[in-house]
Amino acid sequence: MVQKTVGFGYSRQKKKKGWKWFLFILIAIIIVAIRWWIKYSPSDLVFEWEKVSIVKWDTITKFYNTLLDDNQTFWMKWYVRNHEDQLPKIQEWTYVFSWTYTSEEFLSHIAQWPEKEYISYTVLEWRSIYDIDADLTAKWYINAWEYISYVTDSAKISELSTRYDFFDSSLTSLEWFLYPDTYFLDNWWNLVNQLVSIQLNTFKSKVWEAHAWDFNNIQNRYWLSVYQSITLASIVEKEEKNNANKPTVAGIFYNRLNRWMLIWADITLCYGFAKPYSECTPNVIAKNVGDSNNRYNTRAVAWLTPTPIWNPALSTIEAVLFPNQTSYLFYLHGADGQIHYAETNAQHEQNKQYL
Repeated sequence: MVQKTVGFGYSRQKKKKGWKWFLFILIAIIIVAIRWWIKYSPSDLVFEWEKVSIVKWDTITKFYNTLLDDNQTFWMKWYVRNHEDQLPKIQEWTYVFSWTYTSEEFLSHIAQWPEKEYISYTVLEWRSIYDIDADLTAKWYINAWEYISYVTDSAKISELSTRYDFFDSSLTSLEWFLYPDTYFLDNWWNLVNQLVSIQLNTFKSKVWEAHAWDFNNIQNRYWLSVYQSITLASIVEKEEKNNANKPTVAGIFYNRLNRWMLIWADITLCYGFAKPYSECTPNVIAKNVGDSNNRYNTRAVAWLTPTPIWNPALSTIEAVLFPNQTSYLFYLHGADGQIHYAETNAQHEQNKQYL
């Protein structure tokens, strides 16, 4: 009995000492953690002048790792996990930080465009590279011909073709792939480089990824390459502004091409002058309509133009991808505001009474 009592007492004494050590270590850890928290927890994020760019598919973790040090990244992740409802969507572009921010202010800044650092620029449908260049120059954003030089540079096209699978290095121009939309551009960076890059990205997401199969289908149905169907879409865009009429006009052009007839779209010759369309007046067209040396003159030169003649709207692209199948070969816009179709030249001549 005595031995059992001594053994039990020893066991209890050993457990008490074990608990003391456990409590001691736990308290020490808590003290160290509190001191580390106080010392390293960033109450404010300070930036003298920092810029970070976000491109498509970048994660918020990459954003933090690029801009913040390891400790700040850790605390921002912790803050976000506990404030998920305040987490903004990271926009694809460049952010500028030059201030002292709390965590809340930092997230708020991410969610807003820093207006002083950006310009808003709209590329309109039916504008060619010559129109865009002239407009950018008139607004003092670039030097004359800078945009044109970039998008027709063979070395640059070759480089970009490795990043985008919807065109190849054999192109002489990026005309038509430069999607019309409103873009935000950073004043401090190369504007042309930015604009072309985001135009190509927008084309890829809004046109190519949505209609790649349709382009291949058109190739099988009408024996036109993808680039040729793109070229046709640019001509339809110039010839018809009414979305309701575009599929029928596209179908007429297909009918003419299948019969090896001339396209007969007067406006196309303007592109051969390598000038903005504003400089190509009806008088200029009338004087040059018989010029067979102008490869873009579809009144005198058979088949499609060598390249697209401007950047069409998505509605025009879809009209070429899904044309109306008719027996029409002619059309004209009358003074009555209507479009008049004809199957034969005789009917077309009769329709000219509406001019």
